Amino acid sequence: MRLAVLCFMACAVLPSVSRAQAPVFEITLVECSIKFDAEASVSIKGAFDKWDATLTFTSPDLSTGVLEIRIHA
Repeated sequence: MRLAVLCFMACAVLPSVSRAQAPVFEITLVECSIKFDAEASVSIKGAFDKWDATLTFTSPDLSTGVLEIRIHA
């Protein structure tokens, strides 16, 4: 009984070796830029200099990608 409980605890606490890790990509400022262009009574154009972004996939399927962008205004 103790062995069964120990095995259950080890499986619950330790990550599975067979599970593939979802890829996470960090998008860097060197490779990309975020620009904006707004038309109102005047034309406003600019770019954000401070931001960071990540692209995370929850499975090998490309449709599960989540892009998270944080702009430091």
